[in-house]
Amino acid sequence: MNIKTALRILSITAVLAIAWGLRVRAADKLPIDFDEDDYLRAGQEYAHLIRTLNWSGFLETNYRTEHPPLAKIAYGIVFSFLPEQPLVEDVAITASPAKTLPKDLLWAGRKEAAGFGTLTAFLLALVNPLAGFLLATHSFTIKYTSQIMLDGLSSLLSLGTVLAYVQYKRKHRAVWLIVSSVFLGLAADSKYLHGTVGFAILVDQIFENRENLIERKFKALLPILGWGLLSLLVFFGANPYLWPDPIGRLQESFTSVTYTVTNPNVQSANFPLWQPLVWISMSPILWHENVFLFAPDFLIGLFAIAGFARLWKRERVFALWLGLSLITLLLWKTKWPQYILILTAPLSFAAAEGISKAWESLLESIRNRRSKRQFYNNKESLQAVPWLVPGLIAFALLTLLPFLFQVAISITDFNSASIRDGFQGGIWRELFGGLSGQIEPSNPDFPFRSNKVQYTGFSGYLPVFYFVTGQGIFVFNILWMVASTSLQVILGGGLSILLNQRGVRMKKFWQAFFILPWAIPEFIGALMWLNIFIPEIGWLSLASKKYGDAFPLQFLIGWERTPTFWFFIFLVPAVWYGFPLILLAVNAGLKTIPKDIYEAASIDGANSWQTLRHMTLPLLMPVLLPAIIIRSIYAFNQFYLFQAFFFTESTLATLSYNLFNPSSGFGGGQFAVSAIINILTVMILTGLVSLFNRHMQSREEFIHA
Repeated sequence: MNIKTALRILSITAVLAIAWGLRVRAADKLPIDFDEDDYLRAGQEYAHLIRTLNWSGFLETNYRTEHPPLAKIAYGIVFSFLPEQPLVEDVAITASPAKTLPKDLLWAGRKEAAGFGTLTAFLLALVNPLAGFLLATHSFTIKYTSQIMLDGLSSLLSLGTVLAYVQYKRKHRAVWLIVSSVFLGLAADSKYLHGTVGFAILVDQIFENRENLIERKFKALLPILGWGLLSLLVFFGANPYLWPDPIGRLQESFTSVTYTVTNPNVQSANFPLWQPLVWISMSPILWHENVFLFAPDFLIGLFAIAGFARLWKRERVFALWLGLSLITLLLWKTKWPQYILILTAPLSFAAAEGISKAWESLLESIRNRRSKRQFYNNKESLQAVPWLVPGLIAFALLTLLPFLFQVAISITDFNSASIRDGFQGGIWRELFGGLSGQIEPSNPDFPFRSNKVQYTGFSGYLPVFYFVTGQGIFVFNILWMVASTSLQVILGGGLSILLNQRGVRMKKFWQAFFILPWAIPEFIGALMWLNIFIPEIGWLSLASKKYGDAFPLQFLIGWERTPTFWFFIFLVPAVWYGFPLILLAVNAGLKTIPKDIYEAASIDGANSWQTLRHMTLPLLMPVLLPAIIIRSIYAFNQFYLFQAFFFTESTLATLSYNLFNPSSGFGGGQFAVSAIINILTVMILTGLVSLFNRHMQSREEFIHA
């Protein structure tokens, strides 16, 4: 055995131990959660049937028919070895979690779920030890595989489905395809949503056989069609509740599913379309103190984005699994956090690829720096100094010092009550005392209201970070930036290209007309749109009251009650205000492109789309890229629009302002917390701009090559 193999075995063993230890700890410490009483009762019913050898009872038993019975039967098998206890009370699906449950059954069920979760991490570690470690430590996965939930067994079976399919692709042995099919049927029998993995395999097969499909050689799909048929047979065969009346029982189950996505709990939660992204970016560590040792969920999600393209190249089916599962969750009306377990295995795999990519990039950067030696002309450098000094002074006074002052404030509890002490030297007293070790960090309760500034150290950063990720503010900020900027680029770029076509009349007039929104101050523009959309007294509401159902925009009434709806409503003024800059940038760039290039492309037979993609856009990038970065920063820091519409927690900018403003009625006057948010904003934007610049630079180098 060589060293590499030994290290791999050691890594896999460590993943197994870590996964089990973290899950057993969580099983012991987590409070009773929603649905645990339901699945425990279901397990009790099956345990009774097993004890009494009443096998025919399986044909009529499936408590909570919105989910198939396999995972509940698995709990019943374990419970059958324990003393029988009275059935847990049958309560409505919308009821609060049970206050108490039989301890021996609760512990046995949770340990069983933890075992399934541990085996899932172990299986993934066999393929990629780093991915297995990430899945083992993912706190949301730990939580829902350490409670009596259906996702532990379902996740194990869905991962087994993909791993068996990957073996089939590598070895072309039918036995692996059969194993994959069996696992898929059992995964769907545990929880319907985990059957999504089957669609990933189906799409992967379409990619594999695309040439045969183009040539209409459909026989190539016969193996995967047989795989799908066998999985359906396994689904029905392993679900005894369906045997007496397969169609009727399925209809009953799907009717129950319909209720679960429309019940009052779902309605009152009112989660937005993008809520699954919030669950992926946050951790339940703030929900449960002293349960999770650490919370890498945000980093796993971040590295998964970076590693997705690499995962697509190496194991495409895992990338498809991740993408299709995410689309399913975005479209699925119920947005409960446990549903993200249908994708945490491929998410961890993508994150492992992202970490490997980042590590390789770091090593390559170090090697390049060592190999490249730059020689400077000292005389020319000295001549440049006088020209640089004014800019450096301005940068220090206007940017660096205010930023350092924000950092100083952020490690104290500076607030409106301590403003007098703070500006009389309290900030610097606590700062120097704390950094020199003369003052111990304090831990005041939030909101801060001490009349004397206190040194807190950097202890406030993590809670603030957990808050902005847990409340969905971070995810909304990113989504808003991407959606707003993308639409501005499409609209501004499209209009500019259209106006530069031959035969367009009054080009100057249209250009001036489209630039008008940019000439209006942003706050005034926000108030204009507020007059249109504000409930009850806005133009939209007044028109609806006057014309009723005849009003074509009647469907927009009540937009403020649904987060998904108001997201799209706000995009209208945001795009209206931002697209003129893109229009000007593209218009300026188009004027620098020689006409001869288009004539040469026409002679070579290039169509309009090929010319736009391969010639116009690459040549526009030097001008368009700075405009995109500027609009992205403005969109990320969007303030006036949300403040005018009273959406005070929508972005980091609005949250920071309302925490800072003592008269905001939002628990304001929290200067230290506002400073932390500002620093986090600067760090996020710096990272995003750096990544964007690096990506575009690599793309330009590739194009020029």
